[in-house]
Amino acid sequence: YSFCTLLGSMSTSQDRGDIAASLLLEKLDVDLYRSKNLWKPHPQARAVFGGQIIGQALVAAHQTINDKDLAVHSMHAYFLLGGDPDTPAVYHVDRIRDGRSFSTRSVLVKQNGKAIFSAQVSFHKPEESPLDHYRPMPSDVPPPEECLTRREYLLQEAERFTKAGNKTMAAGVQFAIKDLDRVASPLETRYVDPRDSVLLHGGVKREGREATTKVWVKCKTKLPALNWAHDCVAAYASDSSMLVAAAKPLGTPHTNYKMMASLDHTMWFHAPFRADEWLYYEVDCPRAKAGRAVLFGRIYKANGELVVTVAQEGVMRLGSPTNAPKTNEKKEAKL
Repeated sequence: YSFCTLLGSMSTSQDRGDIAASLLLEKLDVDLYRSKNLWKPHPQARAVFGGQIIGQALVAAHQTINDKDLAVHSMHAYFLLGGDPDTPAVYHVDRIRDGRSFSTRSVLVKQNGKAIFSAQVSFHKPEESPLDHYRPMPSDVPPPEECLTRREYLLQEAERFTKAGNKTMAAGVQFAIKDLDRVASPLETRYVDPRDSVLLHGGVKREGREATTKVWVKCKTKLPALNWAHDCVAAYASDSSMLVAAAKPLGTPHTNYKMMASLDHTMWFHAPFRADEWLYYEVDCPRAKAGRAVLFGRIYKANGELVVTVAQEGVMRLGSPTNAPKTNEKKEAKL
């Protein structure tokens, strides 16, 4: 299959809730592709959702792999500039090496002639090996059916504040629900701790909140039985729960950050999985300092097998939202 052709056949709309539309690329020339759709993660965001750029870059790299036995095993990427959702991104793939067991691709993404993202992607032909062990999934994780989505949690909070007579907080939560309705996601996410879905208690430092996020996630759309399709969806999803973990110990709402952005992103793919079935994604932040945070994530199948490991560093700058760059400045803003 041509990856872009398959995604095009799967895409039913240009809606951000359609995973195929979110990953779809148009082929311009040999090893040259252009995005069809780009989204911001939420209305107040300054730039394109980083997971979408990661996923599309992996789609572009896969397009240049002719050996169907090869599977992605690692991706090392840097975010260089914030992407503009109103400008198509152009993906240039460089075929660095094709060996007997490994192939390497370099992907450079540009908008308006400027590089916004670069990645090295390595593919490997799976081998039989007696070396097979992994850190098991924690045994105390509740099943996804017992966890709440962000919308379910917000509805609970709105009811709680209304019953308590707190009209200000109730109105704030209702506004957040309306925001949520405007940003449909191709992923269904359920939170082990529903407070991770949104930081409601602004300015209050909550002691004892670990710098971790624990979610169940899956693609809402049924995907074909092709490993690369599931790998690209996982790449899209991998950026969605990272920096929230670093923000938790301080307890400051995301609206108090004038910048929260990924700097680099690495993924190691260990074993096949289905991204349209529940995956448990646990992220922890061992260190935050000097406006940066480093995070590590582990993605498990529901049976407890570790299938993907993720690492990321991000920049997190606190400040009043009124100090954020003006609308006409944000496209040129550098980290």
